[in-house]
Amino acid sequence: MEKASTSSVQTSLVSREIAHLAFVKVKQDDWLTVRQEEQLRRALMSLGELLAWAVTSANSDDPIADVSKSTKKMMTNGARAIKRSLANGMAIKKAEITELKKVARSTRKLSENPKTVYPFEITYHRSARDSVQSMFTKTEDVEVNNAEETLALAEAIERQIDHWTTLRDIMIAELKLEQKQLGVMTKNLSEFVKSMHTLLSEVVATLS
Repeated sequence: MEKASTSSVQTSLVSREIAHLAFVKVKQDDWLTVRQEEQLRRALMSLGELLAWAVTSANSDDPIADVSKSTKKMMTNGARAIKRSLANGMAIKKAEITELKKVARSTRKLSENPKTVYPFEITYHRSARDSVQSMFTKTEDVEVNNAEETLALAEAIERQIDHWTTLRDIMIAELKLEQKQLGVMTKNLSEFVKSMHTLLSEVVATLS
């Protein structure tokens, strides 16, 4: 039972990886880099081992058609997982500013409470932009040692809310675009699988 469960998890992970590469191909205007093509080949090899494509090939009149069918099914499952992940990311991002305001309020209250015990750590999450202008969510862990530092942190968060809201809105726009691109990928899964027929043939030949 444990072995079967492990195999199922591995299949899900590989299926998601292949679906992700199809997703990346849409995001990159319908192309993959040489490295990504190699990742795809390795992922298909892993999927073929997990789904026993060698056995399928030996017992099928049209092994590529059967393998393509199972590949599309697995990629559909992978696409669903990506869709859930994007939806979860969107929900978290939409709630981000509300959560930051809550952190600021609670931090301010702690600074005003004479019974607050120091030191302690305050954690919050905010949208940020890196040195190459890519957006990401940054986790801040700040240790405060007294009421003055705690109040200063609350005020710093409050001052940055407008700026972080702007960055958050950019990330939401990016997530919306990714959701749209995922929809395109999902709609065109059959075409993507068809474009892999040569690669699938090579994988099946290697496994057989």
